Amino acid sequence: MKQKIKTSRVAKRAIITAILVPGILMLAMYLVNPYFLTMPVALYRASSLTEMKDATSFLTYLYQYGSISQFNPDTGVSDFEYITTKYQNQKNPNYYELGKVEWHRGNFKTAVSHIERHHNDNVETEDSLFWLALSYMRLAEAKNCLEMLLQHDGSNDHTRMCTIPLTSFHQKKEYAKESVRLMERLLDEYDADNRRYQWLLNVNYMTINGFPDDVPERYRISGDFVNQFYGDKKREMEKKYADIIFHDRAKNLKVDNLGSGKGVAVEDFDRDGYLDVVTGSSYGNLEYYKNDNGKGFIRRGEEAGFSGIKGNHIITVADYDNDGWLDLFVARPFGDTRGDFVLLRNNGDATFTDVTVKLGLLPPHDKRDEHMMTFASAWGDIDNDGDLDLFVSGWGFYNWIGKDNPLAHNRGSVLYRNDGAKFTDVTKEYGLDSYVDGLNVFGAAFGDYDNDGLIDILLTSWYPGGYLGKNINGKRFERKDLIPTSALGFMTAFVDVNHDGRLDLFIADTALGDPVIKQTIFNEGIEGYNQGNNTIALQMADGTFENREDFFKDDLHIGTMGSSFGDINNDGAYDFYLGTGGPEGWYVMPNLMYMGLVDDKGAVSGYMDNISMLNGFGTLQKGHGIVFFDFDNDGDQDIYSSLGGAWTGDAWPNQLFVNDSKLDNTWVKIRLRGRRSNYYGLGARITVYAENAEGRQLIRRYYMDNKTGFGSAPYLAHIGLLDAVKITRVEVKWPGEVKAKKYTAKMGMLNTLDENGASKNNLLATPESKTIVKSQQHQKNKQGI
Repeated sequence: MKQKIKTSRVAKRAIITAILVPGILMLAMYLVNPYFLTMPVALYRASSLTEMKDATSFLTYLYQYGSISQFNPDTGVSDFEYITTKYQNQKNPNYYELGKVEWHRGNFKTAVSHIERHHNDNVETEDSLFWLALSYMRLAEAKNCLEMLLQHDGSNDHTRMCTIPLTSFHQKKEYAKESVRLMERLLDEYDADNRRYQWLLNVNYMTINGFPDDVPERYRISGDFVNQFYGDKKREMEKKYADIIFHDRAKNLKVDNLGSGKGVAVEDFDRDGYLDVVTGSSYGNLEYYKNDNGKGFIRRGEEAGFSGIKGNHIITVADYDNDGWLDLFVARPFGDTRGDFVLLRNNGDATFTDVTVKLGLLPPHDKRDEHMMTFASAWGDIDNDGDLDLFVSGWGFYNWIGKDNPLAHNRGSVLYRNDGAKFTDVTKEYGLDSYVDGLNVFGAAFGDYDNDGLIDILLTSWYPGGYLGKNINGKRFERKDLIPTSALGFMTAFVDVNHDGRLDLFIADTALGDPVIKQTIFNEGIEGYNQGNNTIALQMADGTFENREDFFKDDLHIGTMGSSFGDINNDGAYDFYLGTGGPEGWYVMPNLMYMGLVDDKGAVSGYMDNISMLNGFGTLQKGHGIVFFDFDNDGDQDIYSSLGGAWTGDAWPNQLFVNDSKLDNTWVKIRLRGRRSNYYGLGARITVYAENAEGRQLIRRYYMDNKTGFGSAPYLAHIGLLDAVKITRVEVKWPGEVKAKKYTAKMGMLNTLDENGASKNNLLATPESKTIVKSQQHQKNKQGI
């Protein structure tokens, strides 16, 4: 007969675990390497036992499944094949542990079978019952959402089964109903106050159209979150933004790449006038999608030379050799542990060659004696010599999540100077070693925040405070204590959010699964735990920064991973789309969309409305790389969003939100052509002066870079001009300069502004208007034309 472990025993054990396990883990980490404590110390800033328990749960979970995910030479990625085989070959297999592994592999039906078999033969515990409920929940999602998305024609009906608020519901309800039954048992018999169980119970009811009425009153959620996604706030935003219309057409357009943990990069790699997409996967190949004249995309990863480039994560774009053809940097933290990253040179025809070893970024594969778990990368000209240098962020402590050897040392973050024929490690020379050594750096960006003509560096990590380094004469960075937040930073970027001519800082904050549920759904612990606080650090006139978390109105404290910003309604105010999530299996939260606000005089304040509940933006899948770009050259920005979490079981198809909004606002597009500076003017500052019909001046500013890098936005300024009827002038402050050059530009067109002073106005590329033959253009590039 099955037995149950009583709540009292579970509670006592949890208390003891929360006290002892953190101490033992942290002591062991410290004995191996003091820097090992970077992440745990940051997470254990909480003051309550509950919050410490949450952090312990996260670290234990990450260690458990990170350590058994091993590199598989047969597949070329890290996976669970080894541990699955080991469990299956045991004389008396532990079907509970095997079931959890199958869950992480995405085999949810098998996970259910294994855990139910375990319950038939062994003691049922709160933990095993939870994983059974979670397995049924994911099985419901797979049968109703994922299978339909992969098989159907891509209509929004199936997308809306997987986003909050749900407007389409599961047809195969039996799986969600069983998850409901098990979640209610967990609450009734084990822990009635467990916020995780309560939240997942409500989500299950949402999927079968039972929320809120069918949810037992004692477990039914309410409050700000429900108001925003189901209540008065939702209705208010629907009315206010009735003209903002998006549809997910990734499947129709053949760019719905299926995978997990994906970066994305968007650029015109073949120079045909249309923006292409490159996306990766932690467990699959790098893929190239050629834009087919704005009608769709053609998959050409193999032709591009991407075969075998697996275990990819964050991807960034730069023309490192100034030949006019955009190259790719691909971080590979989940591939071969000696893979590290690759730099791919564009051969001038949208095929790519690996030049990582040739340019001295890494030694040959068989001579690498260190791991490098690379994450973000940032490009900028740190010495104003006209070519782009590279910062690569990585986890710089001993790899406790267990690649080939849990004690194998991880190489930390590196600053590479571009010396033409090779890249040189100048991390120590530029004074960054004192900060990055031993630290898990996640976000990186370059920007000239003090307008002195020298590009500065911004780094974020799970160590509170981050790093803002002022460039001293192009020779070194000097840390400035100016970042006004103690947030656990993830992705970051420079952006002039209020268009006042001073670069501000965007810092996307990460968070753990259980605290997010408590803060976002139940408004608990927001002040005490300080997670998920996405921040704009607004630069003031005196050069200091002011924390403006309030710019994200009605902010939900959900941890951000991939993120970016653009302008979806051409009013000139930046709109932000934040991909949310974390590795925990119970991290089920919507992505967040914020709409920048403009006042009645056309000025931008930096404040944003939360419109996550509209247009299917609030997808429940793990959000990664995001890019705003105009895929069909119709004058408004679309959004590419790569989805899928840390494990193979979190794989999900990407989304392309096509902008079908009814807009009257005007716009201008600008490409830069550097001469003394880098080819595409990365690091330049663009200011557009325009007037409306009444003669009122409008000023819009744009910083030329690839945004957060997760994903990598094109070096093409898309600038909304609200109700302007003419552009009076454009000013460009080129990299390394303190004075701006003046140009002319035309609205509703793509304008190329040359550092030598020339302006060229082009109609947007269409099948009828293309006049550039790529082979001819390549020859001109070689001649420097």
